[in-house]
Amino acid sequence: MKKLFILLSIGLLLGVAYNTISCKKIAEHSIRVKNDSSKDYSSITIGPITFSNVKAASVTEYRSIPEGAYSLSGDVTTGEFDISGNGKHKWSIVISNGNPQNTIDLKED
Repeated sequence: MKKLFILLSIGLLLGVAYNTISCKKIAEHSIRVKNDSSKDYSSITIGPITFSNVKAASVTEYRSIPEGAYSLSGDVTTGEFDISGNGKHKWSIVISNGNPQNTIDLKED
């Protein structure tokens, strides 16, 4: 009986260790543009992704983006930011009314 208990304990520990190692979270990122400003933008580019015709007071759909350092360009103030983290992350580029120009922030949703 003692041997059976020891074997079951070892098997349980090995199973937990395998599950912990094999279930490592894979990074999965997506990004969108939330235009809280009163201005329309014809083109906003975030690394390899371009959002076209982003209307004032609108939100685009999320688009998949790999981890990395990115530049923001197009009809907006340029900027740079990093997308990183394990697991699933949703990000928003938020454009807000500012004086004298609109402000841009990266926020995790």
